[in-house]
This record gives sequence, C-alpha cells and structure tokens, in this order.
Amino acid sequence: MKNIVIMGAGDLGKEIVWLIEDINRRSPLYSIIGFLDDDVSKTGREFYGYKVLGTIDTVYELRRKMPLGAVIAIQDGSVRKAIVDSHKEFTEWETIIHPTSVIASTAYLGKGSVVFPNVTISVDSKLGDFGLYYIHAVIGNDCVFGSYVSVMSGVSISEHVAVGDGSYLAAGSCVYPHRILGRNVEVSVGATVTENCKDDTKVVEKNSRFFLFK
Repeated sequence: MKNIVIMGAGDLGKEIVWLIEDINRRSPLYSIIGFLDDDVSKTGREFYGYKVLGTIDTVYELRRKMPLGAVIAIQDGSVRKAIVDSHKEFTEWETIIHPTSVIASTAYLGKGSVVFPNVTISVDSKLGDFGLYYIHAVIGNDCVFGSYVSVMSGVSISEHVAVGDGSYLAAGSCVYPHRILGRNVEVSVGATVTENCKDDTKVVEKNSRFFLFK
C-alpha cells in the first residue's frame, strides 16, 4: 500500500478520507499516514480518525522516513497552486479517483487531481494538473482544461469547452458547447455560460438574467 498524507485538515480533507477509504474497500491501495495543516493549533490533534502531524512543510521530514505521496485537500485552486509552487522539491503528488467515477480511456487527467463519486469525463478531454472534480460533475468530449481548476457538484460542461488555469465553476453551473473560459474565471451557483469569457471574468445569475463582468 502507498503511504499518503492529506494536506488540509478541513471539510475537503475529511471528504478525501472518505474517497480513499472507499477506494481501499474495493482494493487496498493507500495507507493514510495523517494530515498536514498550516494551522499550528491543529498539530498533534486527531481529525476525522487521523492525526494532524504538523504543517505542510512537515512533508519533507516524513518523506525522509518513508516513501510518501500527498494530496491537497483545499477547494481554492489558488491555494493549491501556492502549495505546489512553494514545495517544488516534492513531486510525489497522488491523483485520487473514486471508483464510481467514469473516465473515458482516451481522456487525460493531470497529476494531483481529485475526482469525486459519479463524475463523468468524456472521450478525448484533457484536464490539467491539480484539478478538483466534485460529485456528479459532467465534462463533455474534447474539452481542454488548465491546471488548478475546480468543478463543483452537478456542473455540466458541454463538448469542446476550454477552461483556463485556476477557474472555479460553482455547483449546478453549465457551460455551452465550444465556449472558451480564460484564466481565473468564476462561475456562480446555477449560472450558465453562453459566451466566451476573458481572464478574471465573473459570471453571475440574477433574476433569471446573466451578467458577465470583470
């Protein structure tokens, strides 16, 4: 079994415990060593059945003692990026895929990603590193995503959509086919993207009308 630490002792951290324990019930793959979290008040405490071993920098000390992988349990893609950028000497990032997800054999999923239950990723889609794909998200064929993208529950992304680094699609949102979303685009809960979006655009639904603004 692979030793793994979870970076982030919060809500997403305990959900990743759930994913890993589900994976292990099908076929034992991971041994959870514990959590790492930069909130030092959590160090030494138990969280969701596992000990918080120290700050995120503790990963280097642990790696000297044993072979070790890690997964980042933080929803904000910019924080995930900051962790990766500040720990360039650590490269053993695990991709966690729940066994109920459906990923086409011709799709590509980057390292350090997390795929929750009942996610569908269709043929020939290429998704970047450190993505987060939450429960019942659907990604159509021939999509291209950057890294650090967060796709939340029930999101529906049609075919041939491009999504830039760090974009966040909130629960229940939708994207029309052949649309291009730039970097750090934020799509609000239940909103529908009907037009291309420049970098740093926010898409907001209000009173059944859709507003795009920077």
